[in-house]
Amino acid sequence: MSIEVRGVSKRFGDFVALDDVNVSLPTGQLTALLGPSGGGKSTLLRIIAGLDSADSGTVTIEGTDATHLPPQRRNVGFVFQHYAVFKHMTVAKNVAFGLEIRKRPKAEIKKRVDELLDLVHLGQFAHRLPSQLSGGQRQRMALARALAVEPSVLLLDEPFGALDAKVRKELREWLRRLHDEVPVTTVFVTHDQEEALEVADEIVVVNQGRIEQVGTPDQLYDEPANDFVMGFLGETTTLEGRMVRPHEIELSPVRTAHELDGVVVRLLRVGFEVRLTVLVDRTGEEVQVVTTRAHARALGLDVGDVVHLSPASVLV
Repeated sequence: MSIEVRGVSKRFGDFVALDDVNVSLPTGQLTALLGPSGGGKSTLLRIIAGLDSADSGTVTIEGTDATHLPPQRRNVGFVFQHYAVFKHMTVAKNVAFGLEIRKRPKAEIKKRVDELLDLVHLGQFAHRLPSQLSGGQRQRMALARALAVEPSVLLLDEPFGALDAKVRKELREWLRRLHDEVPVTTVFVTHDQEEALEVADEIVVVNQGRIEQVGTPDQLYDEPANDFVMGFLGETTTLEGRMVRPHEIELSPVRTAHELDGVVVRLLRVGFEVRLTVLVDRTGEEVQVVTTRAHARALGLDVGDVVHLSPASVLV
């Protein structure tokens, strides 16, 4: 394992940020720390980076006990949400900064900077100032700067949180491709479930200072450890007191013995989806159901219609 966190706890006054956290983060993988705001994920990342210290516990990076090492001796690259760039330096000088303070030869620095700017598709902007770049370009520059010193671990704290939805989606696709090309062990913090499911090899769900579950995106979505994980990784609804996914409730025009009757009380079309609220006769529950437009058209669905429901799969 690239990073081993054992028994780590952290308090800020009366607030428990991390409570006896134990987690192993695999070498060479892209791992997401996913959870709600205030859940402890950024605190855990900062403790791994050495930017905060734990009250108790240990952090091991690539087999070295890093618990008491300063950040500059941990060989980690860190990328913040708001870039933290040097505004008076060009793009190339920003990327070169870490190499220059390590007193690398000038020819080596130039070669490394040119390679990285090409890698992040910023070669033509080498002599521009950060203020002349878009938000997405500045974040790619920050990633190149973090990679310049060849860290053993790359840590990203909500790297795309300050960007608009379209740019954020483009950048997370780019990050996945970049990691496939440069497979440095990478850990990124996010509260965006879709981002974690789309980008990560492994997801660590953090809530109220504790680890709820660790696994691949498929494992967490298909086999959630508890109601919190299920609810945080996708939409849920309640059918006969059990949590199910709205898209896993089947609608049929003909009733069978195992189905429930209900009345459509709300119908909303969103792109290719149709989202229904169905009032179930027997229980009085309002159940959320998601289906495709094609299926809704085939059933001729509208508000006031009687429908028959059955859960295709009950996960929890």
